[in-house]
Amino acid sequence: MSWTKKEILAATGGRIAREAKQNLFGEVVTDSSKVKKGSVFVALKGERLDGHRFVPEALKRGAACVIVHRNVPGSTKLTTVVRVEDTLRALGDLAHYRRQKFAPKVIAITGSNGKTTTKEMAAAIFDEAVLNGRRLRGKVLKTEGNFNNLVGLPLTLLRLRPSHKVAIVEIGTNRPGEVQRLAEIAAPDVGIITAVSAAHLEGLNSLAGVAREKGELFRNLRPGGTIAVNLDDPRVRRLGAKFKGRKISYGKRGSVRAQGVQLRDAQGTRFTLCAGARRCPVRLRYLGRHNISNAVGAAALALGLGASLAAVRRGLEKAKPYAMRMEADSWRGAGIINDAYNANPASMEAALKTLAAMGGKGEKIAVLGDMFELGKASGREHTELGKRVAKERIDRLYLLGPQAALVKAGARSGGMGEEKIIIGKDHGAVARHLRGHVKKGDWLLIKGSRGMKMERVLDALKG
Repeated sequence: MSWTKKEILAATGGRIAREAKQNLFGEVVTDSSKVKKGSVFVALKGERLDGHRFVPEALKRGAACVIVHRNVPGSTKLTTVVRVEDTLRALGDLAHYRRQKFAPKVIAITGSNGKTTTKEMAAAIFDEAVLNGRRLRGKVLKTEGNFNNLVGLPLTLLRLRPSHKVAIVEIGTNRPGEVQRLAEIAAPDVGIITAVSAAHLEGLNSLAGVAREKGELFRNLRPGGTIAVNLDDPRVRRLGAKFKGRKISYGKRGSVRAQGVQLRDAQGTRFTLCAGARRCPVRLRYLGRHNISNAVGAAALALGLGASLAAVRRGLEKAKPYAMRMEADSWRGAGIINDAYNANPASMEAALKTLAAMGGKGEKIAVLGDMFELGKASGREHTELGKRVAKERIDRLYLLGPQAALVKAGARSGGMGEEKIIIGKDHGAVARHLRGHVKKGDWLLIKGSRGMKMERVLDALKG
């Protein structure tokens, strides 16, 4: 989609520092290597790299407009230079302008856990739905990967086209004020907070800080907006109670709820989805009881916007786990739960419960890396993680990372035997030990924070 000079100035409030004759530009990009002829290049200053250094490269590749917040070398008579106060804010303003221009229904999802899974499920449902007499297949935009921050969310909305009728965006945060700004950019019609738990404590300081930050989503919906409230999470329930607009509740006592849950190991789960007096059976491809909550939350979002129960069922049954998020795998007859994408205390607990519930006569083996961004609570939470491993009666525990000794101490204090706990020096060492001990019928859980790259254990094991 193209941009005019007038639109860029209206969106960003910038001024022209150098003007070229060309008035129509191409797509907005922030990576100079992705610039094409006619592109608008936004020079972002990050923690490690400053995009202003790459303006010359963007010009060589054909950028017709560059947006900067300081003087840069290399501009030419063929390029328009727009000067703004802050290029990161300008990127968000451009995304907001496009969101307002095309006016899809925007659904925003935040929470300490389950954001990506809920987003994937909701997108699958809406792709099956009919709203206002229009079939939505192929007309749903969603966040790809974890593009949920002050750069990623704008880049998602900048992909909007006139054909999109629904946009489902994920909102992440690790410091105060981020959710409010992201909600300003997305201007959501519908919002959901999946859960509030100990995550990103390094930036948000406490659970109360996490709740305040997540609660900004409910406080920044468009007028007349709707929220889906997880009644099973007491902090989310309190945040929802303060909202004065339309609410849809979900959870064990919600208007949308699951009954008759059957965990089917690697085959996923079955349950009956209830929406008021209506009900239908659902077969879900996702592992773990906690993903039932994500499915019911996604259903509440869709039903709240008018999707049929039949569309909800079809969408949930088509939805597939995202890579490295409770993804079922196998090796030499052993089952593997690949949940290596990220970790915090609540998601670790959910994953360990899932591992413990797996059937079969083999061993339950947890392969865990450190949890990041827990601030002062890190030591306590890693010790508690070890206690949780012991409580769930996991047969063997493999650990990686600087906090491994604390996890081991917690597991030992919970009654786990010394001989059942192995601390590896690297991913390869853990894989080598596993290769000699894993048997057909065993189940492995592989999980840790993103920086731990725990998927390398699985790669080495298979390699």
